[in-house]
Amino acid sequence: MLKRNQNILIHVLGSLIFLSLPILFSPDFNEQHSIIDIFTSRPFQRPFATACLLLAFFYANYYVFIPKLYIPKKYVLFSIVILVSFLIVLFIPEIFIIGRKMGPPNHEMPHHPSPPPKKPFSLLVNHNLFQFIGVFAFSLLLKIRERLKRTEAEKTNAELSYLKAQINPHFLFNTLNSIYSLAILKSDKTADAVVKLSDMMRYVLNDSNANFTALEKELNYIANYIDLQRMRLTPNVKMEYTCEGNIFDKKIAPLVLIPFIENAFKHGVNSEEDSDIDIKINITDTELVLNVKNKCVTTNNNTLNKSGLGIENTKQRLHLLYPENHSLEISELNNYYIVGLTLNIHD
Repeated sequence: MLKRNQNILIHVLGSLIFLSLPILFSPDFNEQHSIIDIFTSRPFQRPFATACLLLAFFYANYYVFIPKLYIPKKYVLFSIVILVSFLIVLFIPEIFIIGRKMGPPNHEMPHHPSPPPKKPFSLLVNHNLFQFIGVFAFSLLLKIRERLKRTEAEKTNAELSYLKAQINPHFLFNTLNSIYSLAILKSDKTADAVVKLSDMMRYVLNDSNANFTALEKELNYIANYIDLQRMRLTPNVKMEYTCEGNIFDKKIAPLVLIPFIENAFKHGVNSEEDSDIDIKINITDTELVLNVKNKCVTTNNNTLNKSGLGIENTKQRLHLLYPENHSLEISELNNYYIVGLTLNIHD
């Protein structure tokens, strides 16, 4: 609403400034005549009438001619309408002035006797043509710029929706595999795991469609995911998870942290090797820092290749939603895979 009011204000101020130009450049303005005297002066009336018609043409072209004719590629009809508009802007002021001369006598200012009527040919080569071209080009450029911005926004939203659609099923398959493992073992934890999965899917379906969601909900989703993974971990897996800081009244892009945590469980867990996973989340007033560290263990190559999709998609989402407000470092050191992500979070 505020942006809309600002646009209206800009249009009103721009129109007033444009219409004031004939007054400022009137030969009577510098001679300290009153506004009434200037408005009744014929040398002023012609450029002022032209300015009014140019302003009307600008908005007609911006809101009607370009959207209805130019964009749908009705170029012939668009050209005819523009030509007719030019002729109206060109001749209507002259007809107005001539009509005034044929009517009751007007009290002319002694300083500026009425100039002789110009011939139509001379009108075509005067500055009105350049004014018309300038107004036409300006309205066309503004409309094209507006359309490009709208197209870019639609493209971004479509891309975000596509990326989310790729990520969400990935989470579902992983958690179902965890529950399946518990069911095979006839574990008493199966029912609890189903409840946690239900909470996770409710979050995915109800809260992940927006570009930003409550940080508290995102961290609850992560906690449920980690709890599901703990249920299937063997004793040789050392798992640490800590979350510190005030999580309330803050916003974050949904499902932007989980791929890095999920990746640690995929490539840091092997029942035949000692495994080590350390996940830390620290939240300040302005930043969220995620550090994930897992020992590189032997994993299935097919699983490794599939995991890259989630990470790459998340990198793209970070560039779209946090273009200048994030830093991501991924490295391998001493047989450990390390991820460091910093986000400027929204209050």
